[in-house]
Amino acid sequence: MKRIALVAILAVAGSVAWGVGKETDDLRPIPAAEAERRVAETRDFIGDLIWVHIDTYWHDGKWEDCMRLSRMNIELDPHFTEAYTNLAWLLANLDRDAEAIAVYREGIEANPGQYDIHHQFGMFYSRRHRYQEAVEQFRKSVANGAPQTWQHMLPSTLAKSGRKQEALSEWRALLKRFPGDVVAQHHIKSLETELRGKSGDGAE
Repeated sequence: MKRIALVAILAVAGSVAWGVGKETDDLRPIPAAEAERRVAETRDFIGDLIWVHIDTYWHDGKWEDCMRLSRMNIELDPHFTEAYTNLAWLLANLDRDAEAIAVYREGIEANPGQYDIHHQFGMFYSRRHRYQEAVEQFRKSVANGAPQTWQHMLPSTLAKSGRKQEALSEWRALLKRFPGDVVAQHHIKSLETELRGKSGDGAE
């Protein structure tokens, strides 16, 4: 049944990309750029169809099928980062942490400079209370240009792990990058008050 479904997907994709019903004589050689465009369109179309099936299996609780199709999407397009993070998240929720970590690392290796896999990898470590590793991934996510709200995770995790002074420095740096960030302003004020209080505890 699974094989039949995949064949159906490929058949539909082929119909859209190349046009079923055309005469064989019309399939003439085309410029390389046009061929690449058609291949990309076909790949994206198949990827979208696979994603629809993943969503269906997800709602049915068929996790193994979700993971199998996520792996298929990765093989189809190694630069589709959500396929990695989706697969790794499923593995983590099945307590298959070693496999999840391997998928995150695979995605990072295939997509250097992308912030989203680092961010999701950091979230994985944070949920496991492995804050040092989470900080490392959030720091890379920030360095690669993560969205403003995602950047909050770096100083938040530093504070959660007890590294309050580092957290304060990161909140201040974030506020310089995003002036007017009210979350950063709140945490800066709170940490400054807390750290001032601690420094004054030993005063006579």
